[in-house]
Amino acid sequence: MPEARQPSAPARPFWAGTITFGLVSIPVELVAAVAPRHKSMKLVDAQGHPLGRRYWCPKDDKVLDNDEIVRGYETESGKMVVVTDEEFASVAPEKSRDIDLKRFVALDEIPSFFFDRSYFLAPDERAGKAYALLAHTMEKTGKAGIGSFVMRDHEYLVAIVAENGILRGEILRHADELRTPETIGLPKPRKSDASAVRALAKEIDALSKPGLDKAEMTDLEAGTLRDFAQQKAKQGGAVISMEDLEDPDDDGAGSAQVIDLMQVLRKSLGATPGKAADGGSPAAKKSAPARRAPAKKGAATKAAATKPAATKAPATKAAPTKAAATKAPARKVAAKKKPHAARNA
Repeated sequence: MPEARQPSAPARPFWAGTITFGLVSIPVELVAAVAPRHKSMKLVDAQGHPLGRRYWCPKDDKVLDNDEIVRGYETESGKMVVVTDEEFASVAPEKSRDIDLKRFVALDEIPSFFFDRSYFLAPDERAGKAYALLAHTMEKTGKAGIGSFVMRDHEYLVAIVAENGILRGEILRHADELRTPETIGLPKPRKSDASAVRALAKEIDALSKPGLDKAEMTDLEAGTLRDFAQQKAKQGGAVISMEDLEDPDDDGAGSAQVIDLMQVLRKSLGATPGKAADGGSPAAKKSAPARRAPAKKGAATKAAATKPAATKAPATKAAPTKAAATKAPARKVAAKKKPHAARNA
């Protein structure tokens, strides 16, 4: 199991403000509590050079510069309303450095799907005692503070919770962002047989363990991709060709190709550069269809005799040679060897 990488340097705060409610004011700094997974891949050219993004206008059929791009808000009717920078600033929330807590509620009263992302609230040098007092009190009472704050010109809902003497800010989703079982057509819950519930409860108890093992929550896909990329970089491997990942049985020519990344990784990790997954070289693997068991005398003679009938009569003599060379090179090579086998026999 790949080990989780530890950050090479302490995370730095990217926002500073004050927790306020009533007469309480505690300076804090916001630090990301979640590290992004190094899992996504970037688009590059065949030599590995990163590609730049450009905005293209299909109506005018041209590439737009940055000064030609403005914001647009799409209404429910589908109409696009252009919003200038000045107009956006006039409706943006008032900038503030306060996390204004409106009320305190029991932590277990907040449904889990309201939580979006987490931040640590680090104490300012001036607020050591007040920070510790608030964290201890909230943890003892099991309360969470609900409020709002402005960060990067956006207003966020936040729940302040305490755990092990540390305050954490949980960004909350808004109520209109959440779907209900009724809106997506889920059926109403049905009653279950009591004996079936007891039997299933025994199965669950057999697999139950005290506590949550964090090792089981490791991102295996990201670790496998990281190990594969590092191994290929050490061996001087080239960029994977998209043509090698296409499905030859796919009839949707010209459509977008969906690639099974894990299948590619399994094949690549099971083979070394220059060798196929079954131990043979790529060249040998490609030429495998041309290798056939020695044909019997009768079979070879028959194949040589019927060779002209296998191709249709074209308009010119040069056309059959060109078509055979482009469509089925392996068959042409095999057909040339058969008369030779007949003469040797």
